[in-house]
Amino acid sequence: MQQIPEQTLLQIEHHFHELMRKRAGDLIDSQNLELPKLAPIANSEQEKHWFSIPGMYGGFSYWLELQETQVTLITESWCRVVEGSGQRHKITDQGIELLEKGFV
Repeated sequence: MQQIPEQTLLQIEHHFHELMRKRAGDLIDSQNLELPKLAPIANSEQEKHWFSIPGMYGGFSYWLELQETQVTLITESWCRVVEGSGQRHKITDQGIELLEKGFV
């Protein structure tokens, strides 16, 4: 993957953490979880990454994509004990967009 500007990556990370808090904020706060940083995965050979949230019985899979000149983080989150809880989002430095919901 090509070099991603640090400010762009930090903005995407900010929106990602915002989404994570919206989906599982109580669990994140009660367990004092440190949310994942995106800088380490920007140059990773591993395509998909996973962040488990204890008590959610699920969590977030996420990966970076480069579409033309736009860097995008795609994330899928779910709680495996809640049918239809799956959500897929596209996150750019501009914000968050829900792409799909109801799976899992």
